[in-house]
Amino acid sequence: MSKKKGFTLIELIAVLVIMAIIALIVTPLVMSIIKAAQRSANERSIEAYGRSAEIAVAGYLLDHGDVPTDFSQLTVEYSGAEVTCSTKQINYNGSVYLAGCTVNGVAVDYQYGTMGTPSTSF
Repeated sequence: MSKKKGFTLIELIAVLVIMAIIALIVTPLVMSIIKAAQRSANERSIEAYGRSAEIAVAGYLLDHGDVPTDFSQLTVEYSGAEVTCSTKQINYNGSVYLAGCTVNGVAVDYQYGTMGTPSTSF
């Protein structure tokens, strides 16, 4: 008489139940890590855009001898994710303040720079 090797139905079900329990525990942890990574990436995109704007301000200062009064005077060279901000301010010292930003259409609760005295009122 030969013995058949294999798993019983109960053993297979037990393994599936254990795997399902592990998946239920691990999934929320992985999702929170992914969300944190996305949030961090969006913040870094705003920082990169802000630094690019400050470089554009420095270039404008070299070319014109004065700090620009409006962002429309700048040519910001930035190749990252699409960043749009409802508040863009150039301070009198050439620093940039950004707030109310979205990255690729996703609102990001993050501010770049500090609000100071604007170069002019606009």
